Amino acid sequence: MAKPKILLADGHPAILSALQALLNGLGEVVATVADGQALVEAAQSLKPDIIFSDISIPKVNGLEVTR
Repeated sequence: MAKPKILLADGHPAILSALQALLNGLGEVVATVADGQALVEAAQSLKPDIIFSDISIPKVNGLEVTR
């Protein structure tokens, strides 16, 4: 069974790094992004299976991105 593709979004590099280290064994982290605009672009191009996003990320917040 293929590992799920995971996209991570958070405005704090240390959090992104920690999440990537924790989740890499459970799936393939295909990208990490620091703002909502980059999250939308990455989600459209990479088509991840799972997205982990902070609600309060810069530019476009996580709730708006979800819509």
